[in-house]
Amino acid sequence: MHTLKAGPVRAVLCLAAILAPAGLFAHGKVSGVVSNGTTNRPVANQEVRLLMPRGGMQQVGTAKTDAEGRFSISGADLGPRSFYLVSTDFQGAPYNAPATFDAGGTATVNLTVYDAMQSDAGLRVSAVRVLAAAEGQGLRVQEDYTIQNSASPPRAYAGNSTFRFHVPAEAGTPAVTVTGLMNMPLPQTLSAGKAPGEFSIGYPLKPGVTMVNVQYSMPFNPSGVKLDAGTSFPIDQADLYVYPSTLTIVAPGFEAGGIDNPHQIKKYEAWQLASATSLPIQLSGEGASGPPPGAEQQGQAQNEGQGHRDVKVVPNSVAELNVPVLAGFVLLLFWALGVRLVRDWPALQKARVNSPASHRYDPNLEKLLNSLVDLDQLFAAGKMAEEKYWKERLELKVRVAAMLKKTPPAALEPYAARQNSR
Repeated sequence: MHTLKAGPVRAVLCLAAILAPAGLFAHGKVSGVVSNGTTNRPVANQEVRLLMPRGGMQQVGTAKTDAEGRFSISGADLGPRSFYLVSTDFQGAPYNAPATFDAGGTATVNLTVYDAMQSDAGLRVSAVRVLAAAEGQGLRVQEDYTIQNSASPPRAYAGNSTFRFHVPAEAGTPAVTVTGLMNMPLPQTLSAGKAPGEFSIGYPLKPGVTMVNVQYSMPFNPSGVKLDAGTSFPIDQADLYVYPSTLTIVAPGFEAGGIDNPHQIKKYEAWQLASATSLPIQLSGEGASGPPPGAEQQGQAQNEGQGHRDVKVVPNSVAELNVPVLAGFVLLLFWALGVRLVRDWPALQKARVNSPASHRYDPNLEKLLNSLVDLDQLFAAGKMAEEKYWKERLELKVRVAAMLKKTPPAALEPYAARQNSR
């Protein structure tokens, strides 16, 4: 029977650390204060929830604030390398903030809530951008509204119909999203108005800026198509982008703003539009045969730059297994690795003796371990899609096995460096 020496023991412990899922053995604590930004006072007896987005916004902890607005949530099942949201509802409006853990496994999250108001005084659209693309017999339209809530004192505008807008009746029901925490698009449920093409959403408009995106498609007739953009709030600036630039545009109140020749896009501008002002826009001419030149490449670049939006919540993933099951699996894995190392240790020792570089410090092993740490941290921070995370992790694990079997090991640069070079 062979006796394990320090070398293989260290190898087993090293593999144990890198093969175990991030945050399996660590415990975390989330604490903070809930304060009212309208009154500048702490909020007592307020329920605070700890949510795990990767689990489909599963609630993993809850607490009530004390008289000074303080709360604390802890538990053996909270992994500091996992990503959590601290959430609370106040006077009909949800408030969320990410929990970022320090090296000691503690996250401090302070939430500011606001009193709700029923009046829309102090709200306006600081900018609206309308993009209209005529392609063949179809017209695609996107409207981006930047809503500014400057109420004083600061309050959240909450209700069943906080943002009202209208689109052409021929467009049917548009798709509407609001830009939420970490730039995540939040789909909205629409309420139809009295007139065709009138809609509203009930998303609370908090102090500061709220971004609303409206998209729809409709038939395009070369003889003329009318758009009818607009909202119930006054508009400081409106920009209209039309593709292709050969279309004829009739837009009262707009001024020509130039042509982007490489992309065949024509721009128009308008300023200081009164509340509830309609933006009648008429387009005529022949539509283009395809999207603007370079649109596909721009879309790909945008998707790569905003990869956190493409993160999918995959149910029944390995990371969602109970800790005892995972711990049993890891222990079984360690046992199998130990048996394998005991069996192969004589051959590995012989190979080390015959290799002139066997007793030297191997910087590539350190780079490999740093790569795995970088990978786990990126995934835990929500900056990587789950599918890509497990694929990259499997690739690195394969390279670990290759390095253990081959002397000298293959060179490997840190994961963060490889990501930056892509």
